[in-house]
Amino acid sequence: MEIVDDIENCTPPEVQETAKLTTLNLLPQKSRKKYELSYKMFIDWCRTKKTNSFSENVLLAYFSELAEKYKSSSLWSQYSFLKSTLSIHNNINIETYPKLRAFLKRKSEAYQATKSKTFTPMEIDEFLSNAPDEMYLATKVALIMGIMGACRTSEIHAIKVNDIVDINKTMLVTIPVTKTKNVRKFTITGKFYNVVQKYINLRPPNVSTNSLFLNYQKGKCTCQNIGVNKISKMGKEIANYLKLPEAEKYTGHSFRRSSATILVDAGADITALKRHGGWKSTTVAEGYIDTSMKNKMDSANKIINAVQASSSSVGNTTENKEITNTNVDVKSLPFTIVNYGTVNVYVHNKT
Repeated sequence: MEIVDDIENCTPPEVQETAKLTTLNLLPQKSRKKYELSYKMFIDWCRTKKTNSFSENVLLAYFSELAEKYKSSSLWSQYSFLKSTLSIHNNINIETYPKLRAFLKRKSEAYQATKSKTFTPMEIDEFLSNAPDEMYLATKVALIMGIMGACRTSEIHAIKVNDIVDINKTMLVTIPVTKTKNVRKFTITGKFYNVVQKYINLRPPNVSTNSLFLNYQKGKCTCQNIGVNKISKMGKEIANYLKLPEAEKYTGHSFRRSSATILVDAGADITALKRHGGWKSTTVAEGYIDTSMKNKMDSANKIINAVQASSSSVGNTTENKEITNTNVDVKSLPFTIVNYGTVNVYVHNKT
């Protein structure tokens, strides 16, 4: 089974090679290997099944086997990889396979993604204020970058010193390379500024790298860069210091999720949230609003207040009706009923 199906046999070999290289460049540069590996796995599977077909039934059988060992999120990733590679290499559009998409959606119904836990403002302040700088200064800077800019782990790792501009005790930080290809900017002020500036001032004079994050030990920076994997473990490091339960569920992505949650709890709307985190998808951004504890409490209070107001109104109406509709001779009562709007005052008669 050929990777490239040459329909026109008269095409010169050099043109074919140029076309092949051009089509390969259509895949994302950063994750091209994942796409090609997924395609190779599918082609190898087809060979073992002795089929040259890319029909919907073949794809259904393939994904049915994958579903036995992959989670729903991984199935959708494989679908995305194959959608691109089959289109490029074989001119097949699997988006036109409704039964395949229905199968993947059905697998997603019972699946619940595990999300990184978030830090509260109080927990963030406690760590920044009390954790010793001699051990945790680099971690503090990563936390500040992640919280103030809603940064992903890869974005924190990619920050360079020249991405930070100091303007009168305010740092303007630019994130030039993002997942959505949109440049984002954010500022750092106050005591957060002092923490970051302290870390920058510890950079060795002979350091050759422009990366912001340098290895930090015993109050000193070395010339070695901090790797992205180490940054991804800083969430757990903070959770362990704070003695939070399930520390393993705090990851590098906790910074971004915490930033979004704090912003929403402070009253930000969907537009401000999308701009802050660079989200293109409204659905993803709305997920943070849906899980906002402040929003849940506000909604609960509105419902409770409405019910109580309705209950009070019904109670007053019922009480008035009971007095009005009674068959008792009012003149025989030892008191006089005086009504002031919704309030009944009982005045004892003089004997």
